[in-house]
Amino acid sequence: MLPEKVSPQAYRAALVALRSYRSAHPEENPRYLAVVDYSKPSYLKRMALVELKTGEQSFYRVAHGRNSGELYALRFSDTPESNMSSLGLFRVHETYSGDHGKALRLEGLDSTVNVNAFMRDIVLHSAGYVSLFTIIENLLTFNGPRIGRSNGCFVVATGDIDEVAEKLASDGFIFVWAKEVQGAERR
Repeated sequence: MLPEKVSPQAYRAALVALRSYRSAHPEENPRYLAVVDYSKPSYLKRMALVELKTGEQSFYRVAHGRNSGELYALRFSDTPESNMSSLGLFRVHETYSGDHGKALRLEGLDSTVNVNAFMRDIVLHSAGYVSLFTIIENLLTFNGPRIGRSNGCFVVATGDIDEVAEKLASDGFIFVWAKEVQGAERR
């Protein structure tokens, strides 16, 4: 069972989504699955990277889209230019070097919540605003204890990108979950 950093509901939903996808694509046999639990505040390490055969887990902070919320991600969209995070299952399409250095281009696999991810340039990359320093800076400026926010991409700390990219690059999947909460919107 995963620690409270990622809820058991998020982990179960991720496994169900991956099993469903794999039943239609049995040739795909991923080694790693990242589970992002957007029901948790951004200062927590709310992305679990799970080695599927052994169950070994590593945890990371991950940013959400600027228009999804401040401390919590409450609004989600697959609409271009929304600057919101998307939910559902994603597959790593390729590794590349972009404006933020090493990054993973993603393909959304759910036609109802993330199919436009590739067209929207939703990727996993790193940035300096995912850091303990940013959390403290935001706390001191009365913005709350949160990390920075993205344009909808999954953003990890610069010191974590090599490890995360190495594990997910060849055949990895990312599943994004958020608890149904009053006021949460899906567009």
